[in-house]
Amino acid sequence: MVQVEAKNTPPGQRWIPRFIIYAEFGIPKVDINKYRLIVSGLVEKNLELSYDELKSLADAEYTSDFHCVTGWSVANVRWRGVTLSKIMGMAGVKQEARWLYTISMDGYTTIVPIEDARDPRAIIALEINGKPLSVEQGYPARIFIPHLYGWKGAKWVEKLVFLDHYVDGYWEERGYHERGNVWDEERFKGAGRHLRRRIVGFSNTAEKG
Repeated sequence: MVQVEAKNTPPGQRWIPRFIIYAEFGIPKVDINKYRLIVSGLVEKNLELSYDELKSLADAEYTSDFHCVTGWSVANVRWRGVTLSKIMGMAGVKQEARWLYTISMDGYTTIVPIEDARDPRAIIALEINGKPLSVEQGYPARIFIPHLYGWKGAKWVEKLVFLDHYVDGYWEERGYHERGNVWDEERFKGAGRHLRRRIVGFSNTAEKG
């Protein structure tokens, strides 16, 4: 039984001892020598970063709980990786950028507001609990933003696209919230809050959390 203080339990969540792994469309094959994280969109400089380059940029390590929109949480997970703010600084994200749209190796997509991407604890995670991510956990890299539900943290992430307008990701297109704040219990969209738009050429598959 996981012991966590009630005051630290987000509304509607229950604590479990370990992650439940979702991979609805299978786990992608990773050729780490060919892997690149691509940063594009509203930036001054497009980036392509290898796994070794990401490891060399790692600037954050902390312990934080993980919360899945389906109602379970895992306490006291140790995360290590590169802050999104560092990557944003390297790319020179333009002032008009309002959203970060992420694309995974399996085609999964999701979107977060730029202010959440700038949060000092928003990271491209490379390690969990002192070990490199397992392929099931999103190796080589996944997004983690502590105050957002897990579906916002794309596993196997390979593209970061900065936009000036909102675009549904996979679960957002199916009614999940535009932001997904855990403490405000932003699980689902309000009726009629957004006209749903998609970027032509971006495919969508699934990875809930």
